[in-house]
Amino acid sequence: MEVKAREIVAPRGVYETLPSRVYTSPDLFSTEQERIFARSWQLAGHQSQTPNSGDFRVERVAGEDILIVRGDDGVLRAFYNICIHRGHALVEGSGCRKLFTCPYHAWGYDTRGRLRVAPNADEAGFDPTGKALKQVRLELLNGLVYVNLDTDAPGLADTLGPTAREIQEYLPNLNTCVWAHRSEEMLQANWKVVIENFNECYHCAVVHKSFTEGIVDPASYRIVDRGDSFLHCSLSQSNDRRAYAYDHDADEKSSMFASWLIWPLSAVQLYPGGVGMTFRWIPISADQTKVEVDWWLTDATPTEMEAALIENHATTTFSEDFPLVESVQRSMHSRGFDTGFILVDEQRSQMSEHVIKGIRDRYLQEMESYL
Repeated sequence: MEVKAREIVAPRGVYETLPSRVYTSPDLFSTEQERIFARSWQLAGHQSQTPNSGDFRVERVAGEDILIVRGDDGVLRAFYNICIHRGHALVEGSGCRKLFTCPYHAWGYDTRGRLRVAPNADEAGFDPTGKALKQVRLELLNGLVYVNLDTDAPGLADTLGPTAREIQEYLPNLNTCVWAHRSEEMLQANWKVVIENFNECYHCAVVHKSFTEGIVDPASYRIVDRGDSFLHCSLSQSNDRRAYAYDHDADEKSSMFASWLIWPLSAVQLYPGGVGMTFRWIPISADQTKVEVDWWLTDATPTEMEAALIENHATTTFSEDFPLVESVQRSMHSRGFDTGFILVDEQRSQMSEHVIKGIRDRYLQEMESYL
């Protein structure tokens, strides 16, 4: 893997963190919805979750309910889940329909979002021709569904560059995988606290013993700042120390760990053995973030190896981070903390916090006029 591709290099040094108020302010959180979340590509599931015409799901993205529908032409589309008549929510949850009928005044839309039924339209002189739900941009990343509320944002592939190519190369079967398992948690922490924790391994040897002793080789662990994404990569542990038993073949891709965080709120991960999963973070408020971990496998029933990995992750690395981020969030409200320190070493080693500096710089750029 060419880890140098599109790398942003932070010079060796000590830097100041973001001030504590950016992790606690409801006003700033509201601004982040518009300035960051609504202008970036957000994970909204996998194409396998809506395989047939009329299959739909409603996902929460940047404070909006987004309706994802498989059209009768086979195309997957996304719309704001709002009836264009007078603004009532159109549907809830997931299911399959040929006609999406608003529960308020029974306006109906087909699977392509086009208005087909509008009671009393003729009597009022209303022509429904050409009327439709407001569409949202949707693109696929090797089977993963991403949406963007910004009509002017660059495309997903252009945004990610080498990251998109690497996910295709290292998880070539992801587009045909199906959902198999979810671990989730409602964290009492700001989304930036959670994302910063995810993007440094300074704490890994202290907290994540199973991860550093049974899955990755800490000496080879590196994190690369690419601006719109952050690459984590490492060789796997030696055979006699593995936390779970996986098939090893001559292809080195099956014996490594890789994680691609896609700014700001999702990540795609490859575990040794060629197992793929995703993280999705959903900011709820300035002090609350929901995290969803979904495993995408060849079959909906995990193999013995996959089940062991899922259990290991849920009970170690995933849950071990909960008390860390919640402790930090409590301190963000304290008079005893304002700004802290970011330590960047010249080698950008596994203990370096260069990506935390990158997150800080990216945040300051996107929120410049509001801080």
